Amino acid sequence: MALCATASVLALAACGSGSSSDLSSISVKPASDDKTAPEVSFDTPFVTDKDEAVTLEQGDGAEINAGDTISIKSGLYKAIDGLSAGENFTGQATDMTVDDTMKQQMPELYDRLVDSKVGDWIAYSTVEGTQQADGTVAEPEEGARAERIIVLHVENSTAASGTMSKDEVAKQKKEGKLPTVKVTDGKPAITIPKDTEAPKDLAVDVLEEGKGEAATATSKVKAKYSGVTWADGKEFDGNFDKGEATEFGLDQVIKGWTEGMTGLKAGSKVLLTIPADKAYGNSSTSGSPTGTLVFYVELESVTAGDSK
Repeated sequence: MALCATASVLALAACGSGSSSDLSSISVKPASDDKTAPEVSFDTPFVTDKDEAVTLEQGDGAEINAGDTISIKSGLYKAIDGLSAGENFTGQATDMTVDDTMKQQMPELYDRLVDSKVGDWIAYSTVEGTQQADGTVAEPEEGARAERIIVLHVENSTAASGTMSKDEVAKQKKEGKLPTVKVTDGKPAITIPKDTEAPKDLAVDVLEEGKGEAATATSKVKAKYSGVTWADGKEFDGNFDKGEATEFGLDQVIKGWTEGMTGLKAGSKVLLTIPADKAYGNSSTSGSPTGTLVFYVELESVTAGDSK
């Protein structure tokens, strides 16, 4: 909400102040265990009209680079009185990828993170736009102030995955380190290799090469597929039981699908072993599967995507 357009106490305090609070003045005292939230304090009301991110305490862990997936714990604190508005310091860490999407949506936080290390404590302020009736968010109104301050702790970082070469896929396959699939009566059964760690990079195992049009990263495709988790081999999604392929754009799916299907020709059959950072991450609050995922895909058709 735009604070100056409301009659809240914070709006009155913010709109009547000509000075801006200093994000670096926020104090954080880490807890002694993971069952207790840290002590976060700052002078209130906290008044800022800037999107900004600063390091409060420096960690001594690995450096964070663009493309890395980080695990964070964080808390929201109300600018008016400094009280907590929600936190997961005492719960499960959340995964975030320091990628182009973050750079576009939260550029200040992105710039701070790529200059940070595991263990850093970071404060972040952002001025939120006004929620519209159609669900979109308008740009913040002139004079708007940040309602909440975010304080986050970087718990861990995982380097961005790459894509295996054809030779590496063949080598891993020969050594029995990649999944296999058997299709019986039109129903695929994917087998995960026992006592084997999931590959760190995307593996595109082309089982049968088609002869149709090659897919691009923006193509629309029709495909039959079955997806299982590497951890237990259980299917979490698929459409073979429906008897018909599903149509979707390759620019509207997880990265592992976009990257793994690009270049494949219609008629191809493929096994995709997708690391977490190219799927849904290692933690999820939306019910999506976590960790490394494996998909068997039969690519039935390829058409050009919508022009933009």
